Amino acid sequence: MNHKWLGITPSSWRALRIVMPYMVAAGLWIGLSDSLARWFAADADVYARLQTWKGSIFVIATGILLHVLMRAQFRRIEGSRAKARNLAAYLRRMLESLDDLIFVFDDRMHFADAYYPDRSALLIPPEHFMGKRADEVGMPAEICQALQQVYDERSTQSVEYALDLPHGRCWYSAKVSPMIDEDGTFVGAIAVVREITALKSSEQRFRRLFEDLDNIAVQGFGADRRVVFWNAASEALYGYSREEALGQRLEELMIPPAYRDEAVRRYHAWMERDEPIPPGEMELLNRDGELVPVFSCHTMLRNERGEAEMYCVDVDLRELRETQAQLRLAATHDPLTGLPNRVLARDRFDLALALAVRDRTLLALLFVDLDHFKIINDTLGHGVGDRFLQEIGRRLTSCLRESDTVSRQGGDEFLVMMSGLHDRAAVAAIAQKIIEAVQEPCSIDGRSLSCSCSIGIATHPDDGMDFDSLLLRADTAMYQAKASGRDAFRFFTTQMNVDAHERLTMLNHLRNAIQHGELELHYQPQIDLATGRVAGAEALLRWHCAELGSVPPVRFIPLAEESGLIIQIGEWVLREACRQAREWRDRGLGLEVMAVNVSALQFHRGDPVEMVGRILRETGLPAECLELELTESLLVQDGSGATLDTLRRLKALGLRIAIDDFGTGYSSLAYLRRFPIDKLKIDRAFVRDLASDPEDAAIVNLIVDLGRILKLKTVAEGVEDHGQLAFLSERGCNEAQGYLFARPMPSSEFAVYLDTVPLLPGQPDRASPP
Repeated sequence: MNHKWLGITPSSWRALRIVMPYMVAAGLWIGLSDSLARWFAADADVYARLQTWKGSIFVIATGILLHVLMRAQFRRIEGSRAKARNLAAYLRRMLESLDDLIFVFDDRMHFADAYYPDRSALLIPPEHFMGKRADEVGMPAEICQALQQVYDERSTQSVEYALDLPHGRCWYSAKVSPMIDEDGTFVGAIAVVREITALKSSEQRFRRLFEDLDNIAVQGFGADRRVVFWNAASEALYGYSREEALGQRLEELMIPPAYRDEAVRRYHAWMERDEPIPPGEMELLNRDGELVPVFSCHTMLRNERGEAEMYCVDVDLRELRETQAQLRLAATHDPLTGLPNRVLARDRFDLALALAVRDRTLLALLFVDLDHFKIINDTLGHGVGDRFLQEIGRRLTSCLRESDTVSRQGGDEFLVMMSGLHDRAAVAAIAQKIIEAVQEPCSIDGRSLSCSCSIGIATHPDDGMDFDSLLLRADTAMYQAKASGRDAFRFFTTQMNVDAHERLTMLNHLRNAIQHGELELHYQPQIDLATGRVAGAEALLRWHCAELGSVPPVRFIPLAEESGLIIQIGEWVLREACRQAREWRDRGLGLEVMAVNVSALQFHRGDPVEMVGRILRETGLPAECLELELTESLLVQDGSGATLDTLRRLKALGLRIAIDDFGTGYSSLAYLRRFPIDKLKIDRAFVRDLASDPEDAAIVNLIVDLGRILKLKTVAEGVEDHGQLAFLSERGCNEAQGYLFARPMPSSEFAVYLDTVPLLPGQPDRASPP
């Protein structure tokens, strides 16, 4: 039952619960006993005596009941008082164990009690302030004002204040809370006071630290949002000097107009309702009205007057944003030319493909590869080569529309993507325009440079439906353009795909040719034209594949060069040729020189000197019996001098060096004089038409004379008839090789040839081709 609506206190209600049953019981006793007395008493005397006894019994019963109730009540009261005393003692011990000072005020805000760790913590003895108001004992105005607000508003107040003591200024913080009883009546207040001098000193050091930060901008704002602190880094970041910033409002100084109202709202929410502003990235205004990206975090401090101030710590993100932009650019653009890379080209292709499907137009990929760009890199250096590539990128861009894309795939390869075309003729016109633009000379560091390019073209939907398919087929068409003489463009055809698959199949078999024993060396004799004797032999590589059959060298040697397998194969050839030459020497067959072709790739990768020296040691062949044949291009491309150094180290081993296919490259007299060369081999293209082409005859004659002047031997390749032999002998060519003497043959047949065929070139009637 709810008794509060009756206005009865809990204690009165408990009393009523005892009195009311007593009154009911007493009334029943009186009524029932009177009725019984009248029924038993016949006369008045008996009735009077019964009433006396009844009264005595009622008094005795009431006394006993009252005694029981009073004793129980007194025990409860005594128990409650004991608990209260124990609780009060416990509470006092607990409060006195705290480092804080605790003061209790009564309902008139007079000091009523105090709890302190020791008496020395009190600035005034308790007897001097108990029963008095705070202003009566000289407490600071901040405390008096806080107590008054607690009394008036019934709200908790926090305040910081300073006291000047003999040993210096001390800072205190006080939190004053109202005490309200269960009836909602104000019964006093309690104040918890803590010394914060050390904390204040830390805050001051913290502020001084802000002053010294070079790269972190720190600003302080008062309750009215005006600047109260502005360090040197803020001056550098926002452009305002300390004098200009102090006193300015936050929102007017650095907040963009669109966010000013929100900034003011958040500021006051923190100041008034303790709702912190979360840290994060934002853009603030500098003096020039530019947006400055910063990472800003905030903290609330109190000044020496105890007033709250918000401090902002801003880190400049401009450099980070620039780095992020550079990383994004690097992820999608080529760092050298600034053109899109393959990643961005693929993204743009997806967009262009959607438009092409929608509009039913042609989408073309052009794979552009520069011809002989490596010569520029190797002779003039990568710096010049890089600038040349940058110029090529600009020229390609100038040939296209803004809607087209030029991307660099890497090295000297570029990819052009064109959309919105209606026929192949338009693609061919752009491809020819690119070829002509690339051919134009380019001046770099006073040098006029130029090169051609080969272009492969694949179109959607004819050649593929996705980026990878079109790229693969454009690449295939580009290789066909190179194979057809370079400086041209080719559209992809189905036959090219067949050829590409054949090349891939051949490459896969070639990788295992050595392990499967499918490679073999044939040997062709080199004849001394003065004596008619075999002066040496050239080792020529042959491949008989178990699945493909006999594969001509003209097909698999370029493939080995492109794939890098020539390094592994070349070492096998050199070892096998040296082993065979040593075997023939041991048999007394008298072979003076074994000539072996060396790929330019073997010079650029690894250490050819170490490889040759190791193989000579393993096979036991004397170094003077080995002749290495090199191409002219290897000499021309020696921009850094590495090839010259390698050749000199090879010569130091004692072997011989010959230039193969001389006259087909671009070497000059200066190259021939610089390099340690022993022999020039005249290319078969000049020997073939000696009788009918005066120019070829003049070239051969010039090479022989050049060899004589430079004290180099000359060897003619591809000699097939007696007229050629006679011309070469008359001009003084030293050696010759060709079908007139013998075709390349396996080692077993060549051993028989050495032992049985005494060829005398000076006697044509005795020379018979096998």
